[in-house]
Amino acid sequence: MAKMFHRLIRPTVALAGGALAVFHGWLFAAQAAEGQLGDPWLMFRWASAIVLIGALVTVRRDGHSIWGHKSVAIWVLAALLHGPAVAGKYEVADFALPDSVATSVLQLVASAAFAIGVWILAGLLAARRASAHALYSYLPAFAFGGPLAAGSSSPFSARPPPLRS
Repeated sequence: MAKMFHRLIRPTVALAGGALAVFHGWLFAAQAAEGQLGDPWLMFRWASAIVLIGALVTVRRDGHSIWGHKSVAIWVLAALLHGPAVAGKYEVADFALPDSVATSVLQLVASAAFAIGVWILAGLLAARRASAHALYSYLPAFAFGGPLAAGSSSPFSARPPPLRS
Protein backbone atom coordinates (compact mmCIF):
# COMPACT_ATOMS: atom_id res chain seq x y z
CA MET A 1 0.00 0.00 0.00
CA ALA A 2 2.76 2.44 0.93
CA LYS A 3 4.68 1.53 -2.21
CA MET A 4 1.66 2.34 -4.36
CA PHE A 5 1.17 5.59 -2.45
CA HIS A 6 4.76 6.65 -3.13
CA ARG A 7 4.39 5.77 -6.82
CA LEU A 8 1.41 8.12 -7.09
CA ILE A 9 2.97 11.06 -5.25
CA ARG A 10 5.59 12.07 -7.82
CA PRO A 11 3.23 12.20 -10.82
CA THR A 12 0.62 14.07 -8.78
CA VAL A 13 3.12 16.66 -7.56
CA ALA A 14 4.56 16.98 -11.08
CA LEU A 15 1.07 17.50 -12.53
CA ALA A 16 0.20 20.12 -9.90
CA GLY A 17 3.52 21.91 -10.42
CA GLY A 18 3.04 21.86 -14.19
CA ALA A 19 -0.48 23.24 -13.88
CA LEU A 20 0.81 25.99 -11.57
CA ALA A 21 3.57 26.90 -14.04
CA VAL A 22 1.11 26.95 -16.97
CA PHE A 23 -1.29 29.15 -14.99
CA HIS A 24 1.42 31.67 -14.12
CA GLY A 25 2.65 31.67 -17.72
CA TRP A 26 -0.90 32.36 -18.91
CA LEU A 27 -1.25 35.12 -16.29
CA PHE A 28 2.00 36.78 -17.38
CA ALA A 29 0.96 36.57 -21.06
CA ALA A 30 -2.48 38.03 -20.27
CA GLN A 31 -0.94 40.93 -18.34
CA ALA A 32 1.53 41.55 -21.15
CA ALA A 33 -1.29 41.52 -23.73
CA GLU A 34 -3.30 44.03 -21.70
CA GLY A 35 -0.27 46.31 -21.33
CA GLN A 36 -0.16 46.03 -17.54
CA LEU A 37 3.56 45.31 -17.43
CA GLY A 38 4.29 49.03 -17.49
CA ASP A 39 3.34 49.18 -13.81
CA PRO A 40 6.61 49.16 -11.80
CA TRP A 41 5.01 47.45 -8.79
CA LEU A 42 3.75 44.60 -10.98
CA MET A 43 7.16 44.22 -12.62
CA PHE A 44 8.78 44.18 -9.17
CA ARG A 45 6.45 41.33 -8.13
CA TRP A 46 7.28 39.32 -11.27
CA ALA A 47 11.02 39.93 -10.75
CA SER A 48 10.66 38.86 -7.12
CA ALA A 49 8.87 35.71 -8.24
CA ILE A 50 11.77 34.86 -10.55
CA VAL A 51 14.23 35.39 -7.68
CA LEU A 52 12.16 33.13 -5.41
CA ILE A 53 12.06 30.41 -8.08
CA GLY A 54 15.83 30.71 -8.37
CA ALA A 55 16.16 30.38 -4.60
CA LEU A 56 14.04 27.20 -4.61
CA VAL A 57 16.16 25.78 -7.44
CA THR A 58 19.30 26.59 -5.43
CA VAL A 59 17.91 24.89 -2.32
CA ARG A 60 17.06 21.81 -4.40
CA ARG A 61 20.50 21.73 -6.06
CA ASP A 62 22.13 21.86 -2.63
CA GLY A 63 20.41 18.55 -1.91
CA HIS A 64 17.70 19.84 0.41
CA SER A 65 13.96 19.46 0.03
CA ILE A 66 11.97 22.44 -1.19
CA TRP A 67 9.44 21.54 1.51
CA GLY A 68 12.03 21.43 4.31
CA HIS A 69 12.97 23.93 6.98
CA LYS A 70 15.60 25.58 4.78
CA SER A 71 12.95 26.83 2.37
CA VAL A 72 10.28 28.06 4.79
CA ALA A 73 11.32 31.70 4.35
CA ILE A 74 11.07 31.33 0.57
CA TRP A 75 7.50 30.02 0.82
CA VAL A 76 6.53 32.79 3.25
CA LEU A 77 7.87 35.39 0.83
CA ALA A 78 5.95 33.72 -2.00
CA ALA A 79 2.76 33.92 0.05
CA LEU A 80 3.40 37.59 0.79
CA LEU A 81 4.03 38.16 -2.91
CA HIS A 82 0.50 36.92 -3.70
CA GLY A 83 -1.20 39.23 -1.17
CA PRO A 84 -1.38 42.35 -3.38
CA ALA A 85 -2.65 40.28 -6.31
CA VAL A 86 -5.59 39.02 -4.26
CA ALA A 87 -6.27 42.36 -2.57
CA GLY A 88 -6.14 44.31 -5.84
CA LYS A 89 -8.92 42.27 -7.46
CA TYR A 90 -11.68 43.47 -5.17
CA GLU A 91 -13.04 46.94 -4.75
CA VAL A 92 -13.69 48.45 -1.34
CA ALA A 93 -17.46 48.31 -1.90
CA ASP A 94 -17.39 44.56 -2.54
CA PHE A 95 -17.55 43.12 0.99
CA ALA A 96 -19.25 39.75 0.41
CA LEU A 97 -16.41 38.01 -1.38
CA PRO A 98 -13.56 39.08 0.92
CA ASP A 99 -15.55 38.01 3.99
CA SER A 100 -16.21 34.61 2.49
CA VAL A 101 -12.57 34.33 1.46
CA ALA A 102 -11.44 35.30 4.97
CA THR A 103 -13.79 32.75 6.51
CA SER A 104 -12.58 30.04 4.16
CA VAL A 105 -8.95 30.87 4.82
CA LEU A 106 -9.51 30.84 8.59
CA GLN A 107 -11.18 27.44 8.36
CA LEU A 108 -8.36 26.14 6.20
CA VAL A 109 -5.68 27.45 8.59
CA ALA A 110 -7.48 26.02 11.63
CA SER A 111 -7.91 22.64 9.93
CA ALA A 112 -4.28 22.61 8.83
CA ALA A 113 -3.09 23.53 12.35
CA PHE A 114 -5.22 20.74 13.81
CA ALA A 115 -3.94 18.21 11.27
CA ILE A 116 -0.32 19.23 11.86
CA GLY A 117 -0.85 18.97 15.61
CA VAL A 118 -2.31 15.47 15.29
CA TRP A 119 0.55 14.48 12.98
CA ILE A 120 3.18 15.76 15.43
CA LEU A 121 1.41 14.04 18.34
CA ALA A 122 1.32 10.75 16.42
CA GLY A 123 5.03 11.07 15.68
CA LEU A 124 5.84 11.77 19.33
CA LEU A 125 3.73 8.85 20.50
CA ALA A 126 5.36 6.53 17.96
CA ALA A 127 8.83 7.61 19.11
CA ARG A 128 7.82 7.16 22.73
CA ARG A 129 6.40 3.72 21.99
CA ALA A 130 9.64 2.68 20.31
CA SER A 131 11.71 3.85 23.28
CA ALA A 132 9.31 2.55 25.93
CA HIS A 133 10.73 -0.97 25.84
CA ALA A 134 14.25 0.33 26.30
CA LEU A 135 13.13 2.58 29.17
CA TYR A 136 11.27 -0.16 31.02
CA SER A 137 14.08 -2.67 30.62
CA TYR A 138 16.41 -0.42 32.64
CA LEU A 139 14.05 0.02 35.54
CA PRO A 140 14.51 -2.80 38.10
CA ALA A 141 10.79 -3.10 38.83
CA PHE A 142 10.02 -3.90 35.18
CA ALA A 143 13.11 -5.96 34.34
CA PHE A 144 12.92 -9.75 34.53
CA GLY A 145 13.84 -10.79 38.05
CA GLY A 146 14.01 -7.22 39.28
CA PRO A 147 16.69 -6.31 41.81
CA LEU A 148 16.95 -9.93 42.95
CA ALA A 149 18.31 -11.17 39.62
CA ALA A 150 21.87 -12.44 39.73
CA GLY A 151 24.42 -9.92 38.58
CA SER A 152 22.01 -7.03 38.36
CA SER A 153 22.78 -3.63 39.67
CA SER A 154 20.96 -0.38 39.29
CA PRO A 155 22.07 1.50 36.17
CA PHE A 156 21.52 4.71 38.13
CA SER A 157 24.07 4.00 40.87
CA ALA A 158 26.97 6.39 41.12
CA ARG A 159 29.54 3.60 41.38
CA PRO A 160 29.53 -0.16 41.61
CA PRO A 161 29.43 -1.78 45.05
CA PRO A 162 32.80 -2.38 46.74
CA LEU A 163 34.57 -5.67 46.19
CA ARG A 164 34.51 -8.18 49.02
CA SER A 165 37.91 -9.30 50.20
